[in-house]
Amino acid sequence: MLGVRDNSNQRLNVLLSTGEQIWADHLPRLLEPQGVHAIRVSDVDQALDVIEHHRIHAAVIETGGDRNRQGLKLLQVIRRMSPTPPAVLVRGRLFDRRDDNRLLADALKFNAFSVLDQPVHLEQILDTLRRLLERYYGGQWPTASKS
Repeated sequence: MLGVRDNSNQRLNVLLSTGEQIWADHLPRLLEPQGVHAIRVSDVDQALDVIEHHRIHAAVIETGGDRNRQGLKLLQVIRRMSPTPPAVLVRGRLFDRRDDNRLLADALKFNAFSVLDQPVHLEQILDTLRRLLERYYGGQWPTASKS
């Protein structure tokens, strides 16, 4: 499992399901001093393991060229969690416009907080997380307790 460590002093757990995006390498280092524990996973199985052991307050899920729909599978899993953490999808362009539209429709159906198109800049992710915290947690960071 990637990036998981004791988070007893952290205030917020963010699940990062990403590929090899540069923003994903920098985001945990920027958020950690703010009390955010960014847990990076590379597939649904790793994410399930993390979800089993940590309360997740938010998720950033990269779909990339996700023809096998792993990102949406993870979003479905997150939707079944209680409490349900808000999720942001970062979608890569698919070669077929119909697949692009289907991915967006599914993201809306599964109640994604936001859908960002690649290439995405670190500032976009940070701003989206700020808005997410404001909307779902009233600007107050929840305490991170293990489930």
